[in-house]
Amino acid sequence: MVKLGDRGPEVSRAQKLLSLLGYDLIVDGDFGKRTARSLKAFQKKYGLVIDGIAGPNTFIALEAAQKRTSKEEKAPSNGKDYGDLEVEKMYHLDPAQYIRQKHKKTQIFIHYTAGGPSAKNVIKYWDGNATRVATAYVIHGRDSNPDKDGLVHECHNPDHWGFHLGIKGTNGRLDKVSVGIEVCAWGRLDKVGDTYKTYVKTTVPEDEVIELDEKWRGNKFYHTYSEKQLENLEKLLLWIIKEYDIPVQESFDKSWAEYNPDVIKKTLPGIWTHTTVRKDKQDTHPDPRIFEMLNRISRKVNG
Repeated sequence: MVKLGDRGPEVSRAQKLLSLLGYDLIVDGDFGKRTARSLKAFQKKYGLVIDGIAGPNTFIALEAAQKRTSKEEKAPSNGKDYGDLEVEKMYHLDPAQYIRQKHKKTQIFIHYTAGGPSAKNVIKYWDGNATRVATAYVIHGRDSNPDKDGLVHECHNPDHWGFHLGIKGTNGRLDKVSVGIEVCAWGRLDKVGDTYKTYVKTTVPEDEVIELDEKWRGNKFYHTYSEKQLENLEKLLLWIIKEYDIPVQESFDKSWAEYNPDVIKKTLPGIWTHTTVRKDKQDTHPDPRIFEMLNRISRKVNG
């Protein structure tokens, strides 16, 4: 039994169960006023004694609610209409792998996976850990089946959120208000003789390699996105912008990929990438085609 003022693992357990049901709180093991408010709201919804105390009956109800909600949320479609953009919804994440809370969206962040082409495998990997690190979308990579190349996979309802940025000291502040997109690509490459190697020593064909004019974050060679990936990424960005009324910058250039602390401090709205908020990341590298695409989007949105 835990109540206001208590601390410890049982408090964390109650907080986690509440957060997985969509209540907006931080799992820190400290039973404060926000936890008490969330617990009372849960007790009221499920017909329990509204005392703000997590006793045996409340814990039983919290566990039972997880099973009911998981069954509902595991449905393959959440009803989003993507128009002419084909979006695969068969491989949704388990509901425990993201946070089912709705926040106003003001940002979009683009990542690459630093892995192989399979979006399904990325989602499966995320399902196998307990960290709730995930993006709302993964875009499949180059594939021998042309129907799969660039196919957008919806991992969870984009109204909800996961920890995809890893910015220290923010308690997920930017994660909550952003929509994350992972594009399947290997990222940085090492040139070994006449071949290009990934960090796991697999070989990437030369026609899939971009050589930058100068080294960027220590590397000059990167695995490029396919034309179909870029085409569908553009369509997806336009859909997200319209769906959530997200402001878009007036222009994009090489500086877009550089670290910008103001994006963190001020939660600046717009389209960003992981390198904007993390000095230790390389996704996404400054590919000129990315800037061309983003500037096209800006012209469409901003006139």
